[in-house]
Amino acid sequence: MVKMLAIINYLCSIVMKSIFYKSIRAGIMIMAFALFACNTQKKNLKNDSQTINEELKNHETAAELTFYDWNTGYLKAKRLNKILLVDVYTDWCYYCKVMDKNTYSDKTVIDSLNKNFVCVKFNPEIKNDSLVFDATVVNNKALLTFLFDNRSNGFPTTTFWINPSKSEKLEVVPGYMEPKAFIGLLNEIVTKKKAS
Repeated sequence: MVKMLAIINYLCSIVMKSIFYKSIRAGIMIMAFALFACNTQKKNLKNDSQTINEELKNHETAAELTFYDWNTGYLKAKRLNKILLVDVYTDWCYYCKVMDKNTYSDKTVIDSLNKNFVCVKFNPEIKNDSLVFDATVVNNKALLTFLFDNRSNGFPTTTFWINPSKSEKLEVVPGYMEPKAFIGLLNEIVTKKKAS
């Protein structure tokens, strides 16, 4: 940038005696600024792409399963183009705890979830009026209605949003699932993602 400005100043000094000195210098300065801005924008796009690729790699190769809150997980699934899995649970639900202990701790389940999904834990009994849903902010009851697809379900319920960037029907699966059955379900959901 410094060399570019030095060259511009040298060129300007050559045409200093010209009647058009001011307009030429201004034109050269505008061109230099435009070149600088274009190069900066290209670098920023490249850095954003590298950041997303690094985030994707770290997510897919993680040894442990991470559950995010709604606001973080929803945006991450959209950004990484992953399936959004929402584990809808309550603190008093016995089978929610069993699913955490047996299913979500299984190594095969963890590997599949990290490779293809972004996982969110959502407790609808915790009051929250700041859940971001696209450009809208909703409360926990509105989000629960959406996640249950306007149906009455129990706990735990696992909701899959195959393409969180699109408005589409959700896959809603109520109840506890053992690891082997859950892996089968995850494979079905991944197949639907590939077909979409």
